[in-house]
Amino acid sequence: MGKVAWVFPGQGSQAVGMGQTFLDHPETLQAIGRRLGFDLLEVMSSGSKEDLQETEVAQPAIVAHASLLAQAYAKSGAAPDVVIGHSVGEYAALVSAGVIDLEEATVLVRARGQLMSEVKDGTMAAVVGMTDLQEALHITEKISASGNLVQIANLNCPGQFVISGHVDAVEQAGVELKAAGAKRVLPLNVSGAFHSSYMMPAATRFQDVLASSPFEAASVDLISNVDAAVHRDPEQLKALLTKQLYSSVRFEDCVRKAIADGVDTFIEFGPSSPLSGLIKRIDSNVSIQKATTLEEVASLGGEVRA
Repeated sequence: MGKVAWVFPGQGSQAVGMGQTFLDHPETLQAIGRRLGFDLLEVMSSGSKEDLQETEVAQPAIVAHASLLAQAYAKSGAAPDVVIGHSVGEYAALVSAGVIDLEEATVLVRARGQLMSEVKDGTMAAVVGMTDLQEALHITEKISASGNLVQIANLNCPGQFVISGHVDAVEQAGVELKAAGAKRVLPLNVSGAFHSSYMMPAATRFQDVLASSPFEAASVDLISNVDAAVHRDPEQLKALLTKQLYSSVRFEDCVRKAIADGVDTFIEFGPSSPLSGLIKRIDSNVSIQKATTLEEVASLGGEVRA
């Protein structure tokens, strides 16, 4: 039998009503809310789409939701061999790997979201149907050399990546990428140029936040977005989380690394399951399961209790 990877989605996976599955067992989210200074359970259960789009709210909500589902599954005796998170989802992966506890993870991503939100004037767009990454890199580098920066921010699966940068540069890149063969370029509703060099000032400040956080060595293999390699050392993980803010999310490479290391089953925990479709497009031979509620965790064999 092959290995199992638990995977955790990033920003954009939040959903209205996502916290309702935890209403019968609210204690953990209530405690986290007191630490964060706002009612996280209320926002997750009854907040509007607009409420959940705020980066400093969405990130702790997503990490808390995914982590609580994974913890409920773990109570059945289940455990991953490998963990992978997509962008902020790496913090849920850290929780499942025993690096930090959930409360600390939400405090970190709240600060992360606040720092990211302070970097204005950038945007992102999803590029669909273009497989020539070398040509995409050529286009983005050419535009960046002319003054306004645009970079490839996420490498999600074959034929799908995300660009990030200055609003004008992202728009120009979209036009040129479509001329070069992209089927669609879809603007994303985000507040900044995440995973681009525009985030370097936020990363410098976030490095100071991470420095005082009590990290332990990971108990299972964590495959980093930054280099698609396995890491367990706490100081290395902190350095990678800092670099992740301004680096490409190499999700496709992370999945391929897991498969090369013997993973044949992926389980996605989160308020929605965007990664499951990406994984299927990366390798249709692997088994994919997902849980977005405690009831779905129970169908995996876990407990209906956060």
